[in-house]
Amino acid sequence: MCGIGGIINLENKSIDIIDGANIISKTLCHRGPDDEGFLFFNDDKTVCGYGEDTQKQSINTHLSFGASTHISQIEQNYTGVFVHRRLSIIDLSETGHQPMCTANGKVWITYNGEIYNYIELRQELETAGYQFKTQSDTEILLYAYLQWGNECLQRLNGMFAFALYDIEKKRLFCARDRSGVKPFYYYFKEGIFCFASEIKALRALSFVETSLNERALQHYLLHDIIEYEPEGFLKDIFELFPSHYIELDLRTKHVDIKKYFNITIENSFTLYNDNDFAVSKEETNQLVTNAIIKRLRADVPIGCCLSGGIDSSIISGVIANHNKNFNAFTAIFPEETIDESKYAKDVVDFTHANWHTITPIADELQNDFKELIYTLDIPIWSTSTYAQFRVMQLAKQNNIKVVLDGQGSDELFAGYPHYYTTYINELLRNKQFKQVATEIKGFGNNFWLSYTKENAKRQLHYNANKKQLNADFVKQYNPPEGLQNSFSTLNEHLHYDFFGGRLKTYLRCEDRCSMHHSVESRTPFADDTGLIIKALNTPASYKIKNGTSKYILRESMKNNLPNSVYERKDKMGFVTPHNKWLAHLLQNNSDLLHSSRLKPFFSDRFFVKIDRLSKKTYRLKSSSDFKEETLAFKALVFTEWADLMKI
Repeated sequence: MCGIGGIINLENKSIDIIDGANIISKTLCHRGPDDEGFLFFNDDKTVCGYGEDTQKQSINTHLSFGASTHISQIEQNYTGVFVHRRLSIIDLSETGHQPMCTANGKVWITYNGEIYNYIELRQELETAGYQFKTQSDTEILLYAYLQWGNECLQRLNGMFAFALYDIEKKRLFCARDRSGVKPFYYYFKEGIFCFASEIKALRALSFVETSLNERALQHYLLHDIIEYEPEGFLKDIFELFPSHYIELDLRTKHVDIKKYFNITIENSFTLYNDNDFAVSKEETNQLVTNAIIKRLRADVPIGCCLSGGIDSSIISGVIANHNKNFNAFTAIFPEETIDESKYAKDVVDFTHANWHTITPIADELQNDFKELIYTLDIPIWSTSTYAQFRVMQLAKQNNIKVVLDGQGSDELFAGYPHYYTTYINELLRNKQFKQVATEIKGFGNNFWLSYTKENAKRQLHYNANKKQLNADFVKQYNPPEGLQNSFSTLNEHLHYDFFGGRLKTYLRCEDRCSMHHSVESRTPFADDTGLIIKALNTPASYKIKNGTSKYILRESMKNNLPNSVYERKDKMGFVTPHNKWLAHLLQNNSDLLHSSRLKPFFSDRFFVKIDRLSKKTYRLKSSSDFKEETLAFKALVFTEWADLMKI
């Protein structure tokens, strides 16, 4: 798990590539404090550089990728550089140093992530005749590329973002994992191609020319969506989307972006059947268990994030079967209706985990607000991210470098309330009226209120946001292509959320919050290929039954859960006292909202009147107002982000 970056100067522009490499490295140092490495290259020469943060064992080693020259002594005659910041998780020795190359020095890589099936791939590659000098998954990835070329991506089970330089083919090959667990951003303009794990590393480069992308801002403020298009909040800085790769021919300067993974889902309706369900339940148990166990592969201690919900509790239960002494980390909110600590404690009693808790408060959010926005790289829409930020900080304080988390399960097994609405509509469409009645009865007394609200939620949000935004700004841009409001089947809806943007946004927060504290977060539900394919083709009638969400997941993993969690029907999400915290932020940041530099830029062009935001402060203090106020928070976040990014 690391931070990666690179610069390719294709037209010999007058840029300082060494200074640029240093800037990328320093900006990403939180992602990899254990080691630092550079590869400088041109058509006929490569040199491995080291900096102030390079571990001594990695310098002047016998390895072909050992660092040999301090970056201050590198000459300015190289056209390309790879940058690597290392968080040591597997193979902690100098043999895990990056950038790494094949034995003949013909293929180089800078890589971020974990290939969880690297042991199995190694055995397959050894059978094919390859010999390995390290115990790292990085070397496995290099030789998988040599053996299978681009098709190596089909064999990888895990989270990854990497750039690979093939010297003989004069080709750059960059790829990102299927779900977008690991980030990859790039800039390609006027003959300069550069990439990095985080936008801030590209923004810091003097030769990167960018400005605010108002289209992305409008999507954020009006439609409540983030990064649904490759070009994000900054113009000309693009995100390589999940399941995609880039090929850059260094001779022709031609760029090709392709999608390498997709799932065809079964959309025909399947009635619930006890025998078929039993088979599917056993398959689900094996896939979930194996996904979690594979993500316990590490040479450092592993813990888990524990909310008290189904997903994190399952992970804790499986870990407990293989590790009797592990750490669990929870954000709790005593005396708040959103507090889930009772369920988390039941899991701790069930698993005997070492439990660590944190109770974030409004004053702490105020103190950390600037750091939080800088960490997240782009604007966010909820204070829930701060609770996640503090949980990762808690893990770091307890010397845990790897945690497992439950992201992705809701999008596979239908955990959110809006999926219930889609399922009822699917039943109605297939004339399953008896089952509709059973589901409504199982859901409880608030069914029709919830059903109506979920059907209208997006339009209600849109209308509420629209009232406070400048009319010209509202009309200026259309929603992103492919933004959907309705679905024919539950699995179609789940597939859309898993691959279409929702999950990717959550995973971005997961990555930034964990890596800011030099903690690797692993998400077994989000990036295990076999589990993803199986879950998205599991009949909808197995996922929701008698008003119970994630039914097949509960049943298949029942033995790993305390009864209180297994029987839970309320879905909290990762919630915080959002409105109370927002009221506190608005009171303490009014100077930012009304700053001479930002007010004309923000309120006159985008908002009708920014003064309206301050008037919300006291109403928001009411703890009975459970509905989160999002637009006022987004306005505050944007002003802080714009200030930090010097927009």
